[in-house]
Amino acid sequence: MVFSLEVLQAFHGDSLLLHAGDRLCLIDGGPVRTWATSLRPRLEQLRAARAPGDALRIDLAMVSHIDADHIHGLTDMGAAMVELAEDQQPQPFTIDNLWHNAFDDILGDRADDLRTAAFDAAPADHTRSVIASVGQGRELRDQAIRLGWGRNQPFDGLVAAPRTVAFGDAKLTVVCPDAGALSKLHGSWESWLARHPEAAQVAEYADTSVFNLSSIVVLAEAGDQRMLLCGDARGDHVLEGLESAGLMAGGTLALDLLKLPHHGSIRNVEADFFERLPARHYVISADGSHGNPETATLEAVAASRADDDFTIHLTNHDGRGDLAARLDAFVVARNAAGRRYGIVFRDPAALGMRIDLADPPEEP
Repeated sequence: MVFSLEVLQAFHGDSLLLHAGDRLCLIDGGPVRTWATSLRPRLEQLRAARAPGDALRIDLAMVSHIDADHIHGLTDMGAAMVELAEDQQPQPFTIDNLWHNAFDDILGDRADDLRTAAFDAAPADHTRSVIASVGQGRELRDQAIRLGWGRNQPFDGLVAAPRTVAFGDAKLTVVCPDAGALSKLHGSWESWLARHPEAAQVAEYADTSVFNLSSIVVLAEAGDQRMLLCGDARGDHVLEGLESAGLMAGGTLALDLLKLPHHGSIRNVEADFFERLPARHYVISADGSHGNPETATLEAVAASRADDDFTIHLTNHDGRGDLAARLDAFVVARNAAGRRYGIVFRDPAALGMRIDLADPPEEP
C-alpha cells in the first residue's frame, strides 16, 4: 500500500501531500508564491499521471490553521477554481472535503475586533500578516461553498479532537485542538478584550496564542506505519492530545515520520517532546525566515536519540539570513561527534521531497 508524504517547497510555510493507498490529502498551501511555484505544478503532474484529460481528485484538503504561511496557497487555488467555474470551464481538480476551522467559527463576530485592533496595533510586521489571514480564512470558506466542497465532514461543526476518521485503508486521528480548548480559547479572548478595550497589545496576543493554539494536528496511520503532522501546535498540547486519544502507552509513541511543529522553532518544543516521540524520519519545512529551523531544535532531535537510525529532512539548505551557514555547522558538529544519522535536503530544482513509508506512488 502506498503511504507517502510529499513536502513541497513552501518557503517559510507548509504545503504537504499525503498519499494513502489511492487517497490524496492536501495539507496546507504555503505562503504567497507557493501555489504558482510548487503546489500547482505538482498537482498538474499528478493529474497527468492519474487522471489525464479529467480532474484530479483530492479526497481531503486541510488547513492546519489560518496563518498566511499555511493558507495563502489554498486561497490562490480556490480563486483559480472559482474563476474557471464562473467562466464555465472544466475544473482541473476536485476537492471532496475541506477541514478548515475558520477563525469566525472559533471566535464568532469578535474576529472583526481582533483584525481591526491588530492592524491598528501592528502597522507592519509578521503579526500583521498573521491577522490578515482572518480574511483569508473567510475567503477560503466562501470559495469552498461556491465550489460545492464538503466542509468539515464528518464533524458536526469544528474539526476537533479526539476523533478518528477512515481514509480509505488508512485512518486519520485528530489529536488537536480539542473542543474544550477551542471553547476556552473563545472565552479567554472575550475576557482579554473586556480587560483591554484599547487592544494595545492585541497583535502580540494573537500571534503567540490564538492562531497556533487552534492548529489541527493529525496522526495518519496505514497498517503499522504512523505519521504525526503537527501544524504549528505547541509540543505540550500535542502530547496531551495523544494522551487523551489513548495513543501514548507507556508515555511514548514510536513514529515513522514526525513533521515538526512551527517550522523547527524551539519555542514550540522541549526535550521531552522528542524523547517521547521517537521517529525514523523528522521533517522540517522552513527557509530561514524568523530563524527557522533553529539550531537548538536540530540539536534537541539529535540529543533525544541514543542511536543514529533516523533521518532529518529539510526543505531548504539555502535561504534567508544565515541558514546555510547554520545548517553546515550542524552537519560539521554531527560528524565531529561521530554521529551518522541522515541529513537530507530538498534538491533545489525539485518541487518538493518525498518520504515513502511503504510502497512509493507509481507516478514520478
